[in-house]
Formats: sequence, structure tokens, C-alpha cells
Amino acid sequence: MTRRVLRRVVLSFIALFLGLGIGLVALGFTPALAAACPACFGFVKVADGVYSETADPMVAPELVRRVEVAESRVEAAFGAVHRPRILVCYTDTCHKMMGDIDPLAMTYGSLLFYLSPHGHDIDIIAHEFVHSTLHKQLGARLQAGFPAWVDEGISVYVSRDSRFDLNPETCDAGVSPMPTTAKDWLRENSAQDFSAYGRAGCRVARWLAEHPEAGLEGLIGTYVTASD
Repeated sequence: MTRRVLRRVVLSFIALFLGLGIGLVALGFTPALAAACPACFGFVKVADGVYSETADPMVAPELVRRVEVAESRVEAAFGAVHRPRILVCYTDTCHKMMGDIDPLAMTYGSLLFYLSPHGHDIDIIAHEFVHSTLHKQLGARLQAGFPAWVDEGISVYVSRDSRFDLNPETCDAGVSPMPTTAKDWLRENSAQDFSAYGRAGCRVARWLAEHPEAGLEGLIGTYVTASD
């Protein structure tokens, strides 16, 4: 192969990967690309697996503390916690680069979760840790059939989200069927109305109160069996 031909091949591959990257960005997969190369998107490592828009010593240590507190909360419920790659934005510019999503935070399977500039609360970080841990436990095949509302309800309950009443005796579980797919959940629950999360968390709280001997493992097993 001549040097000229080799050069053309190399340039072709570069163009292909650039085109693929631009296409993924256009389709809203920026977080996946950023997870593969955080530094390429301006993120800096502030702890194991945690990449932040800023490493400011006045900011980063508090973020790391919140991540650790949230992680311990989830570990207490699951026995172990799965820490995926975590990307954290602080500014609107960073958030827009990451797709300008409506949710305060978003988990992508068990590989990544992203925290928007308004998603840094311990409860929210714990919520995402529940998702990543549960998704890792289920695996891709079982996760695909696992009801979205149960996934969200477990995350709300275990994270002890202070926005909602999770007392099984007083909370509002609602009566309407809840979305079973992630797509339907995102479509039907806007960033301005979190009430469905509270209802899902309440249903989980009531199930656990009615089946104390089964616990969280029993709840997960019930819905895995139903969807398998």
C-alpha cells in the first residue's frame, strides 16, 4: 500500500468516526459519547468514576461528599451498589451540550448517569444509583421487560426522596395504571409534574409493607417473573 493510499484510508476512517460522532450528537446520544471520552467534552475527574464540569476546590469536594452519601444509602438497601461513570454539569452551556434533557438526571442502563445543573441533591443522586444498581442486577434482557413504574418506584423509595410521602399508611398510590415502558414513562411524566414518581414510590412502599418477609429482593423477583 503506497503512502498516498494509506493517507486516504486514514482520512476516510477519521471522516467516518467524525460523521458517526456528529450523527450521535444529533440523535441525542451526547452523554454516551461523553462517557466514552469525558475529557473530550471538558469534564474533569474528581473521584473514581465521577467527572465534573469543574474541579473547583470550592465545589468538587461537596459533589464527591454527596455522591458518597447517596451511594451508602443505596448500598444499605441492596447490599452493594454499582457505581457507573457519572457526568455532572453545573452550567446551562454544559447542559445544552449534553442534550438539554428535561429530567433533573438521567441513567443510561448500568453504564452511565448524568446529573443536570439542578440534579445535585443527595436524593436525586441516590435515585440514579438505584437505577444503575438495579439495571446492573437485572442485566439488559430482564431490564428491557421490567416495568418502568416499578423501576422508578424502587428508586424513589430507596433514595428516600423527601419530595414525596412514602409512608404506606398515608401516601397516595393513585388508581390509574402506570407506564410500563421507559419511553411511555418519559412521555407521560413531564419535568414540571413529579406526582407520578410519588405514586410509584407509594406503591412500592405499600408492597413492601404487605410483604415484609420478601423485602426488596422479593419485589424485584415478582416483577421479573411477571415480565419474563
